[in-house]
Amino acid sequence: MTMPPRIDAVQESERKYTAGDGQQLPDLSGLPGVDGHPEPELQQLSARYYDTGDLRLLRAGITLRRREGGHDAGWHTKLPAGTDTRTEVRFPLGDDTDRPPAELLALLRGVRRARPVVLAAVLDTQRWRHRLIDEEGRGLAEIVVDDVTATREEGSEPQRWREIEVELASGGTELLDAVEERLTAAGIERAPSPSKLHRALADLLPAEEQVPGPAGHLRDYLRGELRTLELAEIGVRRDAPDAVHSMRKALRRIRSALQTYAGTFAIDDGLVEELRWTGRKLSPSRDLEVQWERIVGRIEEVPVVAQREAIRARVDEYFSARSDAARLEAVAALDSDRYAALLEALDALIDGLAAGTVGSGPGRERRQVRPKDLDRALARLAKKVSRRVRHAGEAATHAERDELVHRARKGAKRMRYAIEVLRPLHRKRAERALDHFDDFQDLLGEFQDSVVAREHLLDMVSEQDHAAESSFGLGIVYQRELEAGEEQVAQLERAWKRARRAAKPLWK
Repeated sequence: MTMPPRIDAVQESERKYTAGDGQQLPDLSGLPGVDGHPEPELQQLSARYYDTGDLRLLRAGITLRRREGGHDAGWHTKLPAGTDTRTEVRFPLGDDTDRPPAELLALLRGVRRARPVVLAAVLDTQRWRHRLIDEEGRGLAEIVVDDVTATREEGSEPQRWREIEVELASGGTELLDAVEERLTAAGIERAPSPSKLHRALADLLPAEEQVPGPAGHLRDYLRGELRTLELAEIGVRRDAPDAVHSMRKALRRIRSALQTYAGTFAIDDGLVEELRWTGRKLSPSRDLEVQWERIVGRIEEVPVVAQREAIRARVDEYFSARSDAARLEAVAALDSDRYAALLEALDALIDGLAAGTVGSGPGRERRQVRPKDLDRALARLAKKVSRRVRHAGEAATHAERDELVHRARKGAKRMRYAIEVLRPLHRKRAERALDHFDDFQDLLGEFQDSVVAREHLLDMVSEQDHAAESSFGLGIVYQRELEAGEEQVAQLERAWKRARRAAKPLWK
């Protein structure tokens, strides 16, 4: 199996504004840190945008285009990355004008549900590019005035508008704010559309449906986590930091919601196993990342300074080989038909909750779920976690205790995510409970990390052909991890009582 490429990308921070016909930029002098702005540069840009037939990329806030003209001509994929910020992945133009690069299509496989992409629109732009520079001539920001002509299909009536974009180069957000003040004073407001393509195709996007009651709360929760899952999957394929962690967390949240409320809504629980399978395929990659960082940090606690370099080399060698293999396995799972079927099943579930068809069908009477049904499901889960915590305290051996604490940790995570679903019903009570569950999960997470670290350390020590000094140092690190685990488990029962007490008002 070939190692998937690590795809480079850049971060963009920009704001978009709508300008009327003939409306020009206001005076830009006196902006903070700006020493001047050279004469504007005229550019002619032409971009071909691609999407699935049902606009899945645009609905996810993603664009895929081939742009000619300007200083960054090429194939671009833009991904949401926070307020006013996007991640842009770039590829050279190449000779094929109608087929996006295979690397970009692979990157977007999950969000497009492996569907083919087609030409969605062509945007031609006449751009006046203004640069803001500091006293040393370094670029701080660009302000562009764009006259846009958008054509959706051959023979269709083109749309035309003017917009202004302000993009940071090396300046800070205070410069963005200062420019916005000037624009607002001149009657130029923030654009309602996040991208040019969104403005061109907005009327083709499905209307936002409001679903009342508990089904709506669950639908909204699942839909939000599915969107997080899609974007995190792109990050995993790019080998972006923390992407595996984000994806696993979204999978756990969806799975926990279904495990807790599947019976209440009569949802087919087969999805739970598919979510668990995907999480397992991602687990080695994330766990190795966490443990590598953790054990490297512990090396500083080895008292013999001269041994630390040898121990670090041994730890790096151990984790490096395993991390590459784990990434291969994770991306292979994301490319599988099984994962594609999971995404389609989640789409169907969310659509069913919106349509009121979940839990109904031939020979089955449609269920009317009430808010108190969700509360009762949470109460049942709390009893289960209480039993697990109690049994952990009664364990006869360290191995038995470690396994029982791990089961309590899984139950507590499931309960935390189930509380998130209830947040719209009991906002203040849910927030208080979640604060306590964060503390409880931190304790359990630290304990579990210490258990897994000890397993890796034993594997390292058992490997042959290593110096005794590094093995001795790894033994010291093992002892530190053992002590860390004991510290956490001593607080377990008291911490659970606090978390349960905070959550109890949700079902009382």
